[in-house]
Amino acid sequence: MYATIRKSSTGSSAIGARATLEAGFERIYTGIPRGRGWATYPFNALTLGSHFQAIFSVAEQRCVAYEGLLRATNLASQPINPETVFALSASRDEGLFLDWLCRALHLRNFANLAEDGGMVFLNAYPEAAIEDPHHPQVFAQMIEYYGVNPRNVVVEILETGVSDEAQLIDAAALYRKLGCRIAIDDFGIGYSNFERLWRLRPDFVKIDRSVTASAVRETHARLVLANMVKLIHECGAKVIIEGIETRDEALTALEVGADFLQGYYFARPGTTTVPQALCDRMFEGLQHEQPTRIGLASGGNENIEVYAHALNLAILDLQRGASFAQATESFRALPNVLRVYLATNDTDAAARGDSTRLVLDLIGNPTPRTVKTTPGTAMEQLQEVVQHALAAPLKVHVMSPQHQTAAGGYVTLSCAFEYEQRMVVLCGDLIDRRSTSRRHDDGAGEIRGQSSAAVIHLHL
Repeated sequence: MYATIRKSSTGSSAIGARATLEAGFERIYTGIPRGRGWATYPFNALTLGSHFQAIFSVAEQRCVAYEGLLRATNLASQPINPETVFALSASRDEGLFLDWLCRALHLRNFANLAEDGGMVFLNAYPEAAIEDPHHPQVFAQMIEYYGVNPRNVVVEILETGVSDEAQLIDAAALYRKLGCRIAIDDFGIGYSNFERLWRLRPDFVKIDRSVTASAVRETHARLVLANMVKLIHECGAKVIIEGIETRDEALTALEVGADFLQGYYFARPGTTTVPQALCDRMFEGLQHEQPTRIGLASGGNENIEVYAHALNLAILDLQRGASFAQATESFRALPNVLRVYLATNDTDAAARGDSTRLVLDLIGNPTPRTVKTTPGTAMEQLQEVVQHALAAPLKVHVMSPQHQTAAGGYVTLSCAFEYEQRMVVLCGDLIDRRSTSRRHDDGAGEIRGQSSAAVIHLHL
């Protein structure tokens, strides 16, 4: 927290750096005293204040934290972008002072916003963060002054803009020593790399919204995001996907295994807390499309996301030109996989007005044959799976265990994608012994009878 050091006519500093630092603190504590009500602060003909955006826990299905965001208005009460506010700083020292000023505003207002606890995320610009270790007592005193538990404070570090990474590591060590937690912001763009995560050891990593937006549109980008989440977890950190603005982005974040969600789709920044009733409605609206956990033949609970990820990798390999057997090898090697196959509607039959047929081509059978999707059979249910997947391509869908085999029921995963200039659906069946429904006896019997290592290819 720095005030600008003014120069005298002789060029010497009017006051020493430490005196300037102390004067800066006094300005903040005088302008933002402890107490009730919403605090603001005048700065360069602007009025600065706080808004808070909610962060939701996927596991708990509730709001568990708020990110403090700078809200600035000019004399005409027009909003000013935070980046513009920092650009108006007269010097580097004033910019550092402004960073500390924002932290103080957010701590004071958060203490009144969330009296029942919860975490507050505070942004620390790199230039300010690397100065903190030189004044280790300052941040601790500020947290104590505004009555916030250090364990509830999460310092967000922008990993870009710091040439000396050792200084960033020192800053992270200071925050951890004070009892605070650490988050890396905007991961996935710019200088992002996993080696830095190993060194900084953050508690949270916030993935930039541009990564999620790409994952909604492209299969490969979604696979990259899923792998990114997995690697962050292996680094010991929780994943926050921020900037979620649409339902598809929310579902994608859930699909790839995000721990926390943040964005306009859930709540816009404001000055009030998010009631639990609203959280319940939001998560209930997403619940039926979330990846689920199923009891498989092993008798335990296995995460469906593992299978969904392997299915996506198979699609990527197919699009790159791999054979069907090669592309699906990893998926078929997973436990409890009954079979994997490609499916699509019989376009010739559809052109004749008959949408109730699929053409089957078993591997090794040189003569494809047409199977009618008779009502009440597994083939009709497969037709529903295909139609559902084609209606929402590039998403892994999970069908409840409605089928039956000699080993028990099974769950079907499906994902539609473009292959050889037409839309097809890659399906994978997973054994689920919990299902005890009657086994169907229809024209698909020889498909159901395949072993877990079999590959069945529906005619393209």
